[in-house]
Amino acid sequence: MINNNAKKESLISLVDSFFVINKEMIEKNGEDSYASSINDECGLMCVFDGCGGIGSRKYAAYGNKTGAYLASHTVAKSALDWFYEFNKSGVELSGNSIKKISQDITEKFTRELKALESGAETSMIKGDLTKSFPTTASMILFRQEKNRIYSAFVWAGDSRGFIMSPKGISQVTIDDIGEEEDAYTNLTSDSRLTNVIAADGKYHLNSRIMSCPAETVFITATDGCFGYFSTPMEFEFALLDSLVRAQNVQEWKQNLYQSFLRVAGDDYTLGAVVCGFKTFKNLKKAYTDRRNYLYRTYIAGIEHATAEDKARMWETYKKDYYRGVK
Repeated sequence: MINNNAKKESLISLVDSFFVINKEMIEKNGEDSYASSINDECGLMCVFDGCGGIGSRKYAAYGNKTGAYLASHTVAKSALDWFYEFNKSGVELSGNSIKKISQDITEKFTRELKALESGAETSMIKGDLTKSFPTTASMILFRQEKNRIYSAFVWAGDSRGFIMSPKGISQVTIDDIGEEEDAYTNLTSDSRLTNVIAADGKYHLNSRIMSCPAETVFITATDGCFGYFSTPMEFEFALLDSLVRAQNVQEWKQNLYQSFLRVAGDDYTLGAVVCGFKTFKNLKKAYTDRRNYLYRTYIAGIEHATAEDKARMWETYKKDYYRGVK
């Protein structure tokens, strides 16, 4: 909800809205998970997508849940435990601290997944096509520094972190995939994930520090949110059209939920952090022109566009889309 009454100098006073959308395609067996927390000093928003292919084995010791389900839900809880300790030890987000942050999170996740593995059946399927409790991650840590928001993006796999301004959305994370694909070509390719969190500890967490204006929207999402549109432009339009049609944050959430539901073929989870706009009316006003530009320039012609037309649109659009990774 919009926060108008929080302590003036706290981070919470700057955060207008802080929410998660989560949809399980199979009730109580969704392989996505999430974690979120915020206090006066720092905030955490993260999503996890259990890797259903390589983590499809079911474990009788854990209610016949898949390894993918168990992995994403275990690391979500681990992320909150880590965040609690991080706040006790003194919050710092900088280029100097991000390496230790990533290392500490890696150790925490691996320790919890190894404990999960030790409680499972002793007979394990081995081979390149399986992993023990695999999941992706896209995490955003953020705090206020004077009139800026400092954020740390930490990730593994193909769940993504974004920043959104009135100039448009920008992907900050880089997918861990085997081929040289971008956000458009990856929609129709069958790229293999080369780096996912798993109990064997054979993974790494990528990280990036960003300094953003106080008026910024942070988005973190599993591939069920963006992977079923025909172009990345449609993902951004879904975010903004859902916003512009809403009268409050709850309506924005519901509109977004329905927008993804119409196209998604998998579980989907999205976390949003809205900072610095003070009111929902101001937020809508800031993004209405961008929503209308997207519609005129791309969306109005998408339905009847050829593959070549979409590729040309993407070449124009991606210049701003990738400004966050330069």
